[in-house]
Amino acid sequence: MISNQEEQQAKSLLQGGEMKFYPQTALEQAGGRFSGNATPWTPHVVTDREVITGQNPASASQVGLEALKRLK
Repeated sequence: MISNQEEQQAKSLLQGGEMKFYPQTALEQAGGRFSGNATPWTPHVVTDREVITGQNPASASQVGLEALKRLK
């Protein structure tokens, strides 16, 4: 999930659209915990039992490697 800070930076890339909500804020308002790194657009991966998630596209390789570890 992209952090609020990353969403703000990417906002100008929306073509004619606008953010209706920020996923990080929605998660936190629903009682979830957001885990991210301080430097935008750098990889950050979290594994919680069967769920493997990455903070942004830079995390894709690490998410894939973690999934492969779980499949072995």
